[in-house]
Amino acid sequence: MRLRLLCAVLLAGAAPLSFAQCCGFGMSYDNVVVWPAPDLRVPVPHYPDKKKAPAPAVAKAKPAIQANARKLSMHFPADKRAEMEKIYVQSMDIYLKVEKKMGWTPRDLAGGMAAFVVGNYMVLKNTDVSDEAFAAVARQFRAQDKVQELGNSKDPDKVRDVFEQSAMIGAFMALAYKSHQQQPQPPAVYDNMRNAAVENLKLVMRSDPNSLLIDDKGIH
Repeated sequence: MRLRLLCAVLLAGAAPLSFAQCCGFGMSYDNVVVWPAPDLRVPVPHYPDKKKAPAPAVAKAKPAIQANARKLSMHFPADKRAEMEKIYVQSMDIYLKVEKKMGWTPRDLAGGMAAFVVGNYMVLKNTDVSDEAFAAVARQFRAQDKVQELGNSKDPDKVRDVFEQSAMIGAFMALAYKSHQQQPQPPAVYDNMRNAAVENLKLVMRSDPNSLLIDDKGIH
């Protein structure tokens, strides 16, 4: 399974040590935008003729990257918020590069959701995820009625916030994982990173994150 594309983009982000270290601080999730719980019974669709694939739901509202980075930074201790805001902005930039290299429609809602799950999964399981598996998760989300309904919401700002916050957190966690691979953190710090991943996944998956498996067939 190929890892070249995703890993190359993440490593190009220079994954600073602070990504891993910041995960060691307590986080709260009072104001995180939560998306509809995915139905993991939905298989990954395959469209031999890509023209017949349904149009992806996209975040149509004007980007608010700085504002969403600031919202997410508020979940950290006061003395870390400015640093985290910058890191989340950087994380979004990394995600958009991944999005482009994956060949996805710009600001594809399912892509942001897939990044959220895959990034947290990498930290939780301490493992890489292949490009094929990442793409499969995105296709799996695109096929979900609830995701399509969210994309058609009459509140485009909410859709934008779901997309941007999901993409930021996912890229942030993936970068934290790659940083840990380059310069391993003390066990207590990585345990905090893993605990953050568990809470993130619980928030949106509504199931036990430890039972999740991601492969070329999507999320199981």
